[in-house]
Amino acid sequence: MKYTFLVFALLGYFVVNANELQVLKTSRIDKSKSLITYHMSHPMHDWDGTSKDIDGIVQYDERTKQINKVAIVVKVASFDSKNSNRDSHMMEVTEAIKYPSVTFVSSSIKEEGGAIDITGTITFHGVNKQIHFTGKEMMAGDRKVISGEFVVLLEDFKIERPSMMMMKTDNEMKMTFSVECVLN
Repeated sequence: MKYTFLVFALLGYFVVNANELQVLKTSRIDKSKSLITYHMSHPMHDWDGTSKDIDGIVQYDERTKQINKVAIVVKVASFDSKNSNRDSHMMEVTEAIKYPSVTFVSSSIKEEGGAIDITGTITFHGVNKQIHFTGKEMMAGDRKVISGEFVVLLEDFKIERPSMMMMKTDNEMKMTFSVECVLN
């Protein structure tokens, strides 16, 4: 019985892929070195809101250091635009009490020559939406940094666009990110 459990545990740890033996490991995202920023536009001005309160895990191949999966969560209330009134209004329109987090879970990741191609599901304001974007990756010792950008449309997530002086913001919200983790 002990040996049967050990065999199944080892089978769960090793995954056979294209006649190669992969050893998949996980690593937490380094919160102290990761951030995500949203950029919004209004006819009167543009602004950014940044969160450094990103949590998540990365699954990667121990041998090649290629990332297989990623899952990230960030609290809506953690974004800071350097204007508390604007941040409060954003929390109101995104219903941050009812939907406190934005999550992303990958379904496909392809790395090639410093570029990374990512597809996955973002959950924001209670709506799941598949997105696809490309980014850059860089290894620095045992650390991998992934950065990039993508666009979300507020109306796709059933979010009423914020307004000021009876003019609404653009529907488009550009997201930029830099995520770092240790792969050892």
